[in-house]
Amino acid sequence: MKNYLFLLSLILALVTSSNAQELPLILDKPGTFEILRRTDYSMPDFGFTKIEMTANLQKITDVVNTIRKNPVLTEMKGFDGRARIYTISMKDEHSYGVPSRISFEFASWYRMKDGRDVRGLIEPPEWSVYINAMQPGWSSGFSRKPDFFAVPEKKETIEPGIDVYDGECYVVYNPTRPDYWLPVTVKEAFDVVFAENRKVPDQIQRNYVMEYLNAEWEAIPEGNRNKPATLSGMVSRVGTDPTFPPIMKVNPLYWDKSLPKSAIQFVYFRMINNRPFLKSKTAEYLQKNSISYHLARFEESLDMTMVRSLVPLIGK
Repeated sequence: MKNYLFLLSLILALVTSSNAQELPLILDKPGTFEILRRTDYSMPDFGFTKIEMTANLQKITDVVNTIRKNPVLTEMKGFDGRARIYTISMKDEHSYGVPSRISFEFASWYRMKDGRDVRGLIEPPEWSVYINAMQPGWSSGFSRKPDFFAVPEKKETIEPGIDVYDGECYVVYNPTRPDYWLPVTVKEAFDVVFAENRKVPDQIQRNYVMEYLNAEWEAIPEGNRNKPATLSGMVSRVGTDPTFPPIMKVNPLYWDKSLPKSAIQFVYFRMINNRPFLKSKTAEYLQKNSISYHLARFEESLDMTMVRSLVPLIGK
């Protein structure tokens, strides 16, 4: 019965979304904004207290209010906006501050064929910012125990406290602290690969893969084994070519544990900087009456002013 109801809800959501894209948007309708407040957005094994969660909710409110200074969220026409707090379920071994994902939802208003004004509240278009989650969602997973991951090789420090990877993956942090990520050495990466493959239950498969891994390891000059590892196309996925994504790990020393766990110490999000592309997408969505039109407007309006406004929110 539950599966049937879930499937029915999914079908209705798809139908509603499809109709909304074809029906006319109501661009001049005054909109509202609300924060869907909750304090249960932490998994029990994180061990945060109710006091810490309540204090963190205020920090989240500060982030929302800061981003709401954006002109699209200030004008509030044609859509209702909501800030929804999501739980970060994966706990890394070096976690400290309360982690969360803040989703800014854009529920467009459109007119049904019978004349009714409707807003799309079922999974509306959204843009997210992540707080105190040290392993970014735009990284490539390498291993879970320990937590190694690969990040884009192109990194630029825009100014103190603001890094950008691959031109659109932003990290806001405290630059006076130790590095938030550390490079994983080739040996560290291979140790993990060997350990994982020794657990393969099928002996034939295990021996076959281990043969390739041993050959790759032996081919690496001894002087390169303590160099930073990068993600490669080899069986081991481990290389040393600096033009490939570096394999990293969280630096536990980045966390300032003199600050309360409710403090914001690390923020990441995506911001596309291709203005011609964004402008073209916004115009296309308007022409097609897409429910993503207001999200496109928002993304087109994002700039370094917004990014800089987040820096003072990082705990000192």
